[in-house]
Amino acid sequence: MDERFAVEFSYKGIAYNIEAKFVILGYIHQFHVVVNDEHLIIEFDEDRDYRVINPAGTSSKTIDTGFLQALVEKISSLH
Repeated sequence: MDERFAVEFSYKGIAYNIEAKFVILGYIHQFHVVVNDEHLIIEFDEDRDYRVINPAGTSSKTIDTGFLQALVEKISSLH
């Protein structure tokens, strides 16, 4: 099952509208997003906090850490 939706949030005074896909894999769920042409997965870690994973294994240094934190905070507020 997957469901697409928009994640609307602001960061540093700029409004963003990121398309996300909610994916259920067995007992876990993930949010798949694309930021700066990089596919990222947001999922729970062992402590039940959300983490961001780059499945390509490449560095996401072009993406501001604060931006990712704002995105994760918005997604976690939807849960």
